[in-house]
Amino acid sequence: MKNRLKIITLILGALFLCTSAAYATSSTMVIDLGDSTTEYAQIGYGTNSNIESLEYWFSQNGITNPDGSAVDPITDQSQAELFYTSETREYEVEFLGIGYASYHSPFGIFTYDGNPYESYDASKLTFYDPLFVQNEVAINSTYKFTVSAGTYFGFYLNSNGSGTNLTTMVAANPDIASSSKVVNKAEYTDGFDNAIFFATNKGYTIAFEDIIGGGDADWEDLVVNFRPTDGSDFTSSSTPEPQTLLLLGLGMIGVASLRRRYGKKNSSLKQYIFFTGHG
Repeated sequence: MKNRLKIITLILGALFLCTSAAYATSSTMVIDLGDSTTEYAQIGYGTNSNIESLEYWFSQNGITNPDGSAVDPITDQSQAELFYTSETREYEVEFLGIGYASYHSPFGIFTYDGNPYESYDASKLTFYDPLFVQNEVAINSTYKFTVSAGTYFGFYLNSNGSGTNLTTMVAANPDIASSSKVVNKAEYTDGFDNAIFFATNKGYTIAFEDIIGGGDADWEDLVVNFRPTDGSDFTSSSTPEPQTLLLLGLGMIGVASLRRRYGKKNSSLKQYIFFTGHG
């Protein structure tokens, strides 16, 4: 009976290691840093309200929620700010060329070489050469790039080439919300959120307001679709799937037993557990 229990324990431990490794490496993590501010995306102020309506542009470009329903620019917002990949992976950005904006803002990738859950450190931020310049490339142009394993990254635009970068990471942005079109100015205490993430049928769709301080607060000035080229998925940093949680929970029992039995003899096992826990 004891031998049978040992075998079951070993199997559970193996399931934990395999499942946690797959969970850490098979998907790109979508990183939510706790921002809770809603971006009240405004609708155009001219005679044709569609030209400054994020909802309209989504419908015109076949962008929906993953379940096929229409995207609501306010209620369907994600509070994500960064992505993380635990393995070297190629990605693709598609510039939609939509919206009603005259700026020529360079758009590119930045990395954050630190723990984004701790206090923001500007010295950890690196901006890479732009992928393209807004309003200077063809609509639906695509750009591929590779991100090294173990990297936190996001996107930025250089507002009309002014030298001020507006990013997907709220703490890295200017903390002013000077525009009268921003209806909840007082809520922006850590930086203005110039970009909104949406989980869509295109992967992630990221919509930028390109004016420092909020401009017309329509968040449809520069919009891109973003996804891995290898067909892999995205995973929330805070909500593993229920079946994953079940396997991880069962596996912890096995790992605890393994550590009691082999901990003094096998340091590599401890290191492996530490690594998967970090992911």
